[in-house]
Amino acid sequence: MSRLILLALFLTATPLFGQSADLPPLELPAHSPSGFLLDRVVDMAHLEDLDGTAKAPTVDARRWRQVVHQLARAADVRPDWPAVQDLRSRGHGPEVPLALVFTDFHRLNQAGGLEKHRVLAFAPLASRAFHGAALELHLDPGHILRGQGVDFRRLELDAGDGLGWRDLTANKPLPVAYATPGVKNLTLRATLADGELLLARSSLDVVALDTPEPDQTWAITATHTYQGTAGSGQAYVMLAPGHTTLTRPVVVVEGFDLDNTMDWPVLYDLLNQENLLEDLRAQGRDAVVLDFTEATDPIQRNAFVLTELLAQVRATAGQETPLVVVGASMGGLVTRYALAWLENQGLEHGCRTFISFDSPQNGANIPLGLQYWLDFFKGESAEAEFLLSRLNTAAARQMLLYHYTDPPSSLPAADPLFAQLRDDLAGLGDWPAQPRLVAVANGSGLGQDQGFAAGEQLIRYEYRSLLVDIDGNVWAVPGPTAQVIFDGMLNLIWPLPDTNRTVTVQQGLPWDSAPGGLRYSLAQMDTTAVPYGDIEALHDAHCFVPTISALGLGVSDPFFDVAGAGDLTVLSPFDQLYWPAANQEHIAITLQNKAWFLDEIRRAVSAAAPGSPVAAAPRVGPAVPNPFNPATTIRFQLQGPGTVDLTVHDLRGQVVRRLVQGQAMPQGPHGVRWDGRDQEARPVAAGVYLYRLRVDGWEGSGRLTLVK
Repeated sequence: MSRLILLALFLTATPLFGQSADLPPLELPAHSPSGFLLDRVVDMAHLEDLDGTAKAPTVDARRWRQVVHQLARAADVRPDWPAVQDLRSRGHGPEVPLALVFTDFHRLNQAGGLEKHRVLAFAPLASRAFHGAALELHLDPGHILRGQGVDFRRLELDAGDGLGWRDLTANKPLPVAYATPGVKNLTLRATLADGELLLARSSLDVVALDTPEPDQTWAITATHTYQGTAGSGQAYVMLAPGHTTLTRPVVVVEGFDLDNTMDWPVLYDLLNQENLLEDLRAQGRDAVVLDFTEATDPIQRNAFVLTELLAQVRATAGQETPLVVVGASMGGLVTRYALAWLENQGLEHGCRTFISFDSPQNGANIPLGLQYWLDFFKGESAEAEFLLSRLNTAAARQMLLYHYTDPPSSLPAADPLFAQLRDDLAGLGDWPAQPRLVAVANGSGLGQDQGFAAGEQLIRYEYRSLLVDIDGNVWAVPGPTAQVIFDGMLNLIWPLPDTNRTVTVQQGLPWDSAPGGLRYSLAQMDTTAVPYGDIEALHDAHCFVPTISALGLGVSDPFFDVAGAGDLTVLSPFDQLYWPAANQEHIAITLQNKAWFLDEIRRAVSAAAPGSPVAAAPRVGPAVPNPFNPATTIRFQLQGPGTVDLTVHDLRGQVVRRLVQGQAMPQGPHGVRWDGRDQEARPVAAGVYLYRLRVDGWEGSGRLTLVK
């Protein structure tokens, strides 16, 4: 009521844009002198701040695209500019593309007249650089977006590299060398025809000064099509020191790359967390990393790109060379389909071990309320529009456990493409039968949630003023009871129509808070500056790949007791399953799971030299019971007689107990009891422990949980 009284007083005392309160609002003029009338849109970029003066704020690539998005929607006639979604860098090489926009625009004032303003903004389209010691900043003429009647006499750039102002000329690379990584401040100085100087600021995050180049890059085009279209990609080959050709390959398949910018520098940075990639090379392994041209294509289409790559790897390294294939995130689903299809067709794939790394084998999760947030604000926000378009790609629809609908449905459900992919897999036998199947999860196996309960509020966004009200609140999917998960409002007093949406769901599963590899979508929204109010994330992260999905468990409870389930291989197609105690960021490589990767890769290739038949390897695990108190039995199977070492380690890698040391054992099943005591017969603390089995040079490992 108080808001209505204030509004009435405001309208009585000051006619809004020349109108009295009892008259209908004026229609916006069809034309403005500059060609841009900002009152046609909600000003989410605060264009008036980007006025070319010394006080103008720093602009990143996201805000720069928002500026272009708003101007295009505010134009009398849409300008001949590239589509906003095309103004994204497709690579992270030494060349960094720059883009700028410069135009006048108009706004209505309270007297009903038009006020002229000016906007100047620029940004690197690639916000991160991986070759900071030797970059080239490049301004393409097609990335210079101008309004009518405005132009520059001269452009200069201070790149923050200590060299000061230098001329910036279209199509002429500007060399830049940074001595240290970190965020670098860039300042653009524009001299107009009349001599007026304008300034604009941006930044560039130098992630690395140099990224080693791959030894080879293979172009891969699938010979098999899906829905009439062939997929493609490129494989980056990085040989081990001393190798002149592919000898001991480990194939890595990329995941869901929403804007297809995860090229070699980004993939190298991800794979070399904890120095994993370089450690593998030091051990004589060659890396072959598959980067899809369009990672958001149907998973089946990209699977045929992988089958093509595997054929080329085997032709190069030798048909008898045992392969290890690691599918990261969506790459695990691509690999599963590719290997199952090859076996179904009676074709050789040579894969001895398939490692699925935090892959959504049974589905992935983006909070449904957040999906509706993107749909509601897509008209106002370039980033929301883009992210929503990514949710609508085939690959996303095949993976998401819940997908938004228009109009909203009260029953959360997956897109029909989700079930179609599972049906296609079932028709191929569901899983490949020949390789050893290994699952590595980033989600907690001890039932740890994401810090909030089902139905709890995740995003609070509320803004109130005399002229505009905005709501964009998000809640986690609840349990079986009905509850609002999104409440949105765009209420402008004049001149745009009001928009409202409330989405209520019921009979859902609490995927948002479930144990799983997490994603910081909520924290990213919190740090995104908006012109009206503040987006507040009440929690930083949500479950992205549930633990039960990454482990391929045939259960439906998101909070299934993984640690207390005993032999998980009964519930899962995987021969070996690894999970941490606490939730980790999705596809984060840690010291703990790095050891798991190295053990499994060593296991896969150590028993057979290239060109020789692959011998059956020992099998380790499970330990029963697990979790345990006070004792457990570690089981393993020998395919022939061998000399055995079996040790228990803590999570730092320190030996806790030597259970078997240099003992000759016959072929067959074995079991060794551990009573939860260390080498000095002292009881150890509750927690997670690792056991390692060594048999004549072969190594394998597993995990134990002692509860008290």
